[in-house]
Amino acid sequence: MNKKNWISVILVVSLFGNAMFFMDYKRVSRNEELKYEILNAYIQRDLALLEETIQYQQDHNWGNETLVTQKLDDTIDSIILHSGMESDKEKENILMKLYDYMNAFKVSDGTFDVSLTDKQRADYIHLAQKLRTNGWNYGIGYDTSWDYFASKVNKLLGAS
Repeated sequence: MNKKNWISVILVVSLFGNAMFFMDYKRVSRNEELKYEILNAYIQRDLALLEETIQYQQDHNWGNETLVTQKLDDTIDSIILHSGMESDKEKENILMKLYDYMNAFKVSDGTFDVSLTDKQRADYIHLAQKLRTNGWNYGIGYDTSWDYFASKVNKLLGAS
């Protein structure tokens, strides 16, 4: 093979290598997007379930107050999971603000027998109203993109 043929072979191999590298990069990038969309969906699902649980307890004279605190713990756990996996500092800051906001409603030390005071019930009712107002309630679909999620979190925190 002469020099010209070798150059052609090298160019073709380089072209295929770059194409494979680009395809792998796109796949990894899409997998990262999907991972964060799933984490956003978990948080949004937990916020909707928290709102629904508070409403149910309110409608049924707070017969099982522990469910509310358990749903709050689930929500906080989802926020912690997402913030722990987040590499973007701006996104992590938004998640930590949401964590701080939700953590302020925590009333138990992890025990399963919780008795809420009237003020704590009123705080939870107010939280449920805010969640509902911001579109986190049961039976309503939501977008899992970061921009949509972040705008809803900022709206919730701004309404505080």
